[in-house]
Amino acid sequence: MQDIFLGQDGTFIFESTKKEFELVQGLDTRFKNKDINSEVYDFVGLVCKKDKTLVVFPKHYYSNNLLKENEKDNNSSEQDVHLLFDVIQKYIFNRKSTATKFAGEKLDFESDYPFASFFSVYNYFKQFGIYNERITKTKVGYKGKISWKDTIRKSHKIYSNGNLIHLPLYIKENKSKQVFISDCMAFVIDYTLERFPFLFQLAKTNHKKTTFDFLENIDFVIRKLQEYKNQVFKDINKRLISDLINYFTEIEGHKKGGDIHVKIKYFNLVWEEMIGHYLNNHFSHIDNDNNLYFETENINSKVRFSKKTFQVDKSINNFTIEPDHYFIDDDLQYIFDAKYYDVLDHLNYKQYSYHEMLKSNKDDNKTISALIIPSDNENTSEIHFSLADSYVKEGTTTTTIISQKLKTKDVMISYLNSNLNL
Repeated sequence: MQDIFLGQDGTFIFESTKKEFELVQGLDTRFKNKDINSEVYDFVGLVCKKDKTLVVFPKHYYSNNLLKENEKDNNSSEQDVHLLFDVIQKYIFNRKSTATKFAGEKLDFESDYPFASFFSVYNYFKQFGIYNERITKTKVGYKGKISWKDTIRKSHKIYSNGNLIHLPLYIKENKSKQVFISDCMAFVIDYTLERFPFLFQLAKTNHKKTTFDFLENIDFVIRKLQEYKNQVFKDINKRLISDLINYFTEIEGHKKGGDIHVKIKYFNLVWEEMIGHYLNNHFSHIDNDNNLYFETENINSKVRFSKKTFQVDKSINNFTIEPDHYFIDDDLQYIFDAKYYDVLDHLNYKQYSYHEMLKSNKDDNKTISALIIPSDNENTSEIHFSLADSYVKEGTTTTTIISQKLKTKDVMISYLNSNLNL
């Protein structure tokens, strides 16, 4: 049974937890306030040490009180751990073009367990079940099923008493290779699901267990798989064996249950992508008091947000601006930006400049500007900035920026269930 410790990005970390999981200041943690020695988590993800696992959730996933309660109750947090890992998995696989291992080449994600190979093997299992292609190899012999095709083609022809005799005979041999590959596949799936029971809600293979110790014989396993790879014909099966080879190659350092890290350093990128899905699935409208409304159910919003680039510079530099979530129609222009912040406690000059450059001077085309931040409570809107009347030029509209809080957990669930292609 795994002991699960809970943390939250941007919240205080106990020195005992830091030492227990060997977290590094400046990499895994940072000082929020050096004057009072306030060190906080600075990543989202998991750190596994044999029978203990630290799970660090995104900002404002829990309230401070609920976080303390869940630290003492592993059962109540199990579904949350599944949700977090599934979100990380979806984000990484949506960004395959930047993937190295199961991560990203920008070092914004770190994983030292071969989850990528595991998922590829499991996808094969979901589609085809346990590997069962029969690998046929012929050899000279007299016991077993005769391969008449190979015997006629390869053997010498001898005439005896008017009879044609083919010698030597060629015998089919296939069972051992099929069983070995199947056993390897079952081990990769079942060992991973047993190693990380708190991460997955996936079915095990129910394949008959073997007494062979895969982890103590990794070099042998890799050699045999490389040999068998040259004996299969279907591309899908070659890919399966390649995934098995990759898994055993990467698992070498963790065969004794060593530390496993699954960490995203820059969760702001995930927040931005999740908000794009949430807006297009749930955004409803804005009222006259600048309150944004979102429907609980997926309404497939008519307002379709997307990233858009504007050429705003006529100098030789050709500078552009690129709002993260943008939409315009005949009446309204929306300029939304996802901000993975604890709080909005300073003027966001970037958003202000976007608003000023893109707003229309026409009264019939209003610009709605909003910053969207995570919350552990209900969705709420408030004014982040409203330009003082004395600074509003005649003939122009007042610049107002809305601060919109969205419940982190709801955004994650919506993202996981979203089928949109952004």
